[in-house]
Amino acid sequence: MKKSLSVLFAFALVFSAFALSASAAGFKDLKQSHRFYDEMRFLEAQGIISGYPDNTFRPDDRVTRGAAAIMIGRTLGLNGKQRATKFPDVGRNQAASGYIASAVEKGIIQGYGDGTYRPNETVTRGQMAIFLSRAFKLKEEASTSFKDVGPNMAAYTHVKRILAENITQGYEDGTYRPNIGISRAQFSAFLARALDDQFKVDLPAETSYMMNTNKVYRYNVDEVGTTVYEYTGQKLNGWNLWDVYEGGQKISAKLAEKENSNGYYMSYVESEGIIDETLLLKYPAKVGQTWTDREGHGQYKIVSVSETVTTPAGTFRNVVKVDGGDNVYIYYAPGVGRIKATIGGATVSELASISNR
Repeated sequence: MKKSLSVLFAFALVFSAFALSASAAGFKDLKQSHRFYDEMRFLEAQGIISGYPDNTFRPDDRVTRGAAAIMIGRTLGLNGKQRATKFPDVGRNQAASGYIASAVEKGIIQGYGDGTYRPNETVTRGQMAIFLSRAFKLKEEASTSFKDVGPNMAAYTHVKRILAENITQGYEDGTYRPNIGISRAQFSAFLARALDDQFKVDLPAETSYMMNTNKVYRYNVDEVGTTVYEYTGQKLNGWNLWDVYEGGQKISAKLAEKENSNGYYMSYVESEGIIDETLLLKYPAKVGQTWTDREGHGQYKIVSVSETVTTPAGTFRNVVKVDGGDNVYIYYAPGVGRIKATIGGATVSELASISNR
């Protein structure tokens, strides 16, 4: 078990480096460090999104109502042949005219009270909920406590439906922000979640136990000394990749992390890619939750979700305490990640400092 802990917390093994390209093959401005890189690549492969003549996608530009109609239309296989529409501001020659007409016929999108569609207007989060709810014929509704979403809003029912489908999660302050415009990347992420479960989110941001990619982590590790983790800005098949430094020297190993509805995973990288995937924390993080490791060895159990733990990096509250067997305990702080591990009551790894990149 102590050897296992050294793998999980020291990452002192020497593995082959894995080279990654800096940008996607399809769009020269789409970087792997982008939060929604995987979702955009997925939609690109499906032929749902396309870029501009200069080979850019411009992920952080606002998505227009015309572009949203095209993306939804391609997703559903609607007739996109350009043609006349009922809207005076959507002419036959506009790129989105066919998809707008088809989406209207299917009851997916509507115009405004003045009879216009406003194809160049930015899509809001509220409109996005309506579009996806109708496009995918969602019926199940989740209860919502969003303080800025009420029964009198047009998007109310649709927000509850995409919430039930784990397409959205809202913001940490308990808001949904229905009137905020969204980017091409954000719309791509929502659409990918509606299409494929691998992209869905069912964890509020405050209950994430991954390391924060905007921070640099320094640990004091038994028998190793100071170990530092710094995010590379790269992803591999949904895994965040971290450089590892021991004694100030970068080693060949890369730490890999990912999180989904099942839990928080750690792995490392060799030339052939991600290997030895390990489930470190099973979700939902609640007392009594149990699981085994990847090879079925060892039984893990969450024994507390309300610990207060102090390390040299500070005091952390609402910490999850995991019993790893053989008197081993591992501690995870929400929004921070692993902060401490003990064996027989003795600390073998603890977070020494956390700083901005």
